[in-house]
Amino acid sequence: MKNTKNARISPAKRLLYALVGLLAGDLILLFFLLQHALHATILAGEPARSLPDAVETFILYAIFSVVGWILIGLPATLLFPARSIARLSWPRALIVGAAVGPIALLVIFALLSRSHIYFRDFAEISTLFAYTILVSTVSFMVYLALLRKEMKSNPTRSQHFFHCA
Repeated sequence: MKNTKNARISPAKRLLYALVGLLAGDLILLFFLLQHALHATILAGEPARSLPDAVETFILYAIFSVVGWILIGLPATLLFPARSIARLSWPRALIVGAAVGPIALLVIFALLSRSHIYFRDFAEISTLFAYTILVSTVSFMVYLALLRKEMKSNPTRSQHFFHCA
């Protein structure tokens, strides 16, 4: 029998799970952009240039998502204990996941513009915020699912006792 008295998820494993979550979120964005480009090319009759544009958009956004993950995701992964994250209900986890992305985007904008963020209107950045919400929500939900799976496979003694009683 394994000694699970002090079983916990190591910081390295949590970082790995967060990176897998980020990759899943970016992959969903790539699928979304390619689907939209294919739809525009096939059904709307736009030129075939929309597929390379979708890939270019993805590459640019993926770079910014990695920067946002380094600025926000990495510290949050190491700062918040895995158990407190794993205890979030699914609706709360969706809200947290959707909120993390725009916060990271605003931090990136603040750093790039030397703390002076100016947009004429929200329409200029609404697509970026939508992409950010998509990527961060999927990333956080994958991270949460991996944490829960790990905690379920390695419960602490007190968790095991209460679940079996």
